[in-house]
Amino acid sequence: MSEQGRTPSVQKALDLALQHHAVGRLSQAEHIYKQVLKIDPNQPTALHFLGVVALQAGKNDVAVDLITKALAIKSNEAEAHCNLGLALQNLGKIDDAVASYQKALGLKPDYAEAHNNLGNALRELGKLDDAAASYRKAFAIKPNYAEAYNNLGNALSNLGKLEDAIVSYQQAVTIKPDYAEAYLNIGFALQNLGKTDRAVASYRTALGIRPDYAEAHFSLGIALRHVGKLTDALASYHKAIAIKPDFVEAHTNMGAALQELGK
Repeated sequence: MSEQGRTPSVQKALDLALQHHAVGRLSQAEHIYKQVLKIDPNQPTALHFLGVVALQAGKNDVAVDLITKALAIKSNEAEAHCNLGLALQNLGKIDDAVASYQKALGLKPDYAEAHNNLGNALRELGKLDDAAASYRKAFAIKPNYAEAYNNLGNALSNLGKLEDAIVSYQQAVTIKPDYAEAYLNIGFALQNLGKTDRAVASYRTALGIRPDYAEAHFSLGIALRHVGKLTDALASYHKAIAIKPDFVEAHTNMGAALQELGK
């Protein structure tokens, strides 16, 4: 059955599935996509979005298989190329992910999310200037794209441009005030600049937003230990480990702090 030749019942089912999917009712959406594919095994929208359900569940191999099938049937879907890129990137196939994002952008040059995702892949490849350019394209298209500002901050931080990175992270939290990850990143940059007191404040802001953020507890512990507040540092490491018991670096730093305290 072609896209143009969908039966009304299939179209109605897909519309309902996409509504479920959009609000996070993944099991309901998945069930309907599978029912559609029983009627028409080559229905590209159902194949694509069943692949997206797999992607969201961390089943990246399944996602690649389904989305590739969808694109073999209907190759001009920018969103499908972008989602295929995400699954490939999660599998560590970064060059293939870059190619998928570039295909998405060839079809839809103003696709902000594809520019952002391309930036992430380029950053993984160490192409930091190219990554930064991709992030800038993303928020030129979508000015309130907090994640792209945060990711630009990461690329600038990797380039050693810490002050510029902080400006970008601050833009992210201006757009999205509850962006705990960006506050954590501000803390990292401040700490690397030797501004430990301000780093501590930023980590605490991150934890005020997300109290179960193990990495922020750990980073707060590092900063507190750096200024000699070993007891407070231990408490932070302990909280990090309570949230994430296999947090190796937190265990290591906790042991070192205990030694410094003579315990």
